[in-house]
Amino acid sequence: MGILKKGLGKYLITDTNGELFKTSSKFGEYFKSVIGYTPYDLRKALTSKCIRECLTNGDTEKIEMLADTQGHSLNTMLNNYLV
Repeated sequence: MGILKKGLGKYLITDTNGELFKTSSKFGEYFKSVIGYTPYDLRKALTSKCIRECLTNGDTEKIEMLADTQGHSLNTMLNNYLV
């Protein structure tokens, strides 16, 4: 409910001064301090889960689409995200 009290035109996630984070790394630090993981950690976990499910179902086309969406080659995706 506290988030809803911010109001329209206000940002939900801000630094200690109520401003937007200046860099993605500063946001990542904040995110990790609250959640315990970085946004990259969560992206890697979700991507690994998707790849595993696609491989189980034999749906390599979806893995290729995911690689393209994330800006990776299929080889990079399979080597670095399937953990």
